Amino acid sequence: QASFRPKRVLPSHCRAMWGRLLRVVPGSPGTGGGGTSVAIRPLPVVAAAVAAAPPAARRLAVAALAQATQLGLPRAPVFGASPWCCGNSGGGSRRRAFSGGLVGGDREEAQAFIEERGYSREIAAGVVDLLTAPGSGVPRGSLLDTVKRMAGRWEVGLDAGLETLCKSVEQDLALSAGKIMVKFTVQTPRGGKPFVCEGLEGMSLKEIAEHGTRQGADQLAEYIECACSGVMACSTCQVYVDPAWFSKVGQPSEAEEDMLECAHEPRETSRLGCQIRLRTDLEGMVVAIPDGANNMFDHFPFE
Repeated sequence: QASFRPKRVLPSHCRAMWGRLLRVVPGSPGTGGGGTSVAIRPLPVVAAAVAAAPPAARRLAVAALAQATQLGLPRAPVFGASPWCCGNSGGGSRRRAFSGGLVGGDREEAQAFIEERGYSREIAAGVVDLLTAPGSGVPRGSLLDTVKRMAGRWEVGLDAGLETLCKSVEQDLALSAGKIMVKFTVQTPRGGKPFVCEGLEGMSLKEIAEHGTRQGADQLAEYIECACSGVMACSTCQVYVDPAWFSKVGQPSEAEEDMLECAHEPRETSRLGCQIRLRTDLEGMVVAIPDGANNMFDHFPFE
């Protein structure tokens, strides 16, 4: 789009990253649907682009997302945001200027905001380091504003990139601290082909499915749902632990057993994926995916 064409030609890898984070959509809100607009892709796509970026390219991914945020590009409708955009209609372009775009909190305020979202001081500092690094694309004085925009509608669990970035930093810190990768085998339902999955020690199966970047994480995400966001208020992440491994994995707590009673066809070796955390002695563990899930949240009466 002409109004966003850079003054200089970007390297091919930069253009590729922008392509993963942004998309051109038809129509400009408030102009009768004419022209085209640029929008930040839906959260799952953005999260996948950032998470899949190797460590050397992750800073580029963060910079691209931060620059898009500072331009005021719209989020996808799933975030419930107003459909404002920077569009080109009838040959003219218009840019939405958001309040506080170049004025915001400093490093300490941004770090405090991240910590208030439940992340540790180390993770918050790591995120701030990435966003303030040379080439990050975050203008001076707007760090807090950028972090808040990346947090999205955090009050209702609609993240806009901050959670993915925090989880990425968390995994980098874990590797730096000497934690190792643990491999386990996942048996799929209905006679499907088993696959090997890998995650850092200390990660739960639910966390690997949502934020894992190693072998098998994407496949695990296709089978494990976590309707309650991991607070042990549902049974959708149930797995069957192989009997040979159950004693080593450990018995469920009383609260977990209460949830497992509501699970789809529970077994003696059932566990919730959000409660199984990888340890070095679980290398080679085998778990199986049930052929269904009971999601109680699908049956809440809202009338």
